Amino acid sequence: MAQDADLALLLKSCEPVAVALSGGTDSSVLLATARRHTVRAIAISVDTGLAPPGEIAAAQELSERLGVPHIVIPLDALEIPAIRENRPDRCYACKRAMMEAVAREAERCGCRTVVDGTHADDRPATRPGMRALVELGIRSPFAECGMGKADIEALAADLGVPVRPPSACLATRIPTGDAVTRECLALVAAAEALLAREIPGTIRVRCSGRRASIEADPGYHKRLEGLLGAVKDLGFEDAVIAPEGYREGGADSWKQ
Repeated sequence: MAQDADLALLLKSCEPVAVALSGGTDSSVLLATARRHTVRAIAISVDTGLAPPGEIAAAQELSERLGVPHIVIPLDALEIPAIRENRPDRCYACKRAMMEAVAREAERCGCRTVVDGTHADDRPATRPGMRALVELGIRSPFAECGMGKADIEALAADLGVPVRPPSACLATRIPTGDAVTRECLALVAAAEALLAREIPGTIRVRCSGRRASIEADPGYHKRLEGLLGAVKDLGFEDAVIAPEGYREGGADSWKQ
């Protein structure tokens, strides 16, 4: 695969590298690629309290399997006003704080370059945090090599890295302007975990106040109807099904 060779050359030119490892598919494949090509690398994850449960554990498990040193940096995202108040620039503020923490740790560990899993299909219009990467000099090898999501998933299969369902920080479930609280984050995480045990595919529980709007494959809406009571029992005052199913950036579209 020519792109894999280009990726290896790029990573070699940047070593020693620190891979910003979220636990998702993209950064996991990047780390596994670095390991395959004997690139001197470490993995750094940031635990903001906003990631869906299991992502940090997945990052730790992969790093251990690959034999790559892994560092987890705690960062209380709700101490940052733009995040806590859920301002329009929340994603940028979060990415900036996370990558600043990764860059500091990478420098402390003697790494020359920080790399992340941003790819050629990612667009700044829908991922405002990408601006922070440019500002901080973070490299995105997949994007630089012209590799998109399909290329990464093909490489994942070759490397034996599990392709995880699409994920996003839990704050994306809360409409802009609604405060991000630990209580709401916990409700969303619990509801999505409950539903994921019964419903396949991508599930989002959008939360405004104590009202939940659930997005899932319309083919499973009948089964989902039988789970609304269990969702409400977690602490929601009401739970409804979004008829359109899962939509990227859907947190603001249903707010009354």
